Amino acid sequence: MVFQDFNLIESLTVKENILLPMILEKKSAGEQEEQAERLMQILGIEETHSKNITEISGGQKQRAAICRALVNHPAIILADEPTGNLDSKSTKEVMQYFIRINHEVGTSILMVTHDTYAASYCNRAVLLKDGELAADIERTGSRKDFLDSITEMLALIGGEPDDLL
Repeated sequence: MVFQDFNLIESLTVKENILLPMILEKKSAGEQEEQAERLMQILGIEETHSKNITEISGGQKQRAAICRALVNHPAIILADEPTGNLDSKSTKEVMQYFIRINHEVGTSILMVTHDTYAASYCNRAVLLKDGELAADIERTGSRKDFLDSITEMLALIGGEPDDLL
């Protein structure tokens, strides 16, 4: 699981936070080291491995949280507003890392977000209104076209029929 507020343990280093699920699963030290190094490299935070959580940026914290979520090879990651605490540059980086994880590691990502920009990086957007399914949109073209489709559908389900006329 990847959370909006990172949920990292501030008294631990980046690497220790990433290794925590493997330690709890009693994985071998060699496997722990290899997996942590691989994931930190994929997510571009290998230089932060020995830093305390309080010494790194929000984007680096979120990438450490993503590494921790991936460390035990899950089939799916549940991401709850994973870009909610990030600036636009870090949001773009995290979403690009999710795409890379999906392609290179094979992990699916189910993300809840209110951010249409972040949603535009997905392959599919399921829109809810008042707890009900309002639309299900699959990406077929460019990310820009998908963003436009999501925005248009949000405008349609968010207002009265004549609001867009």
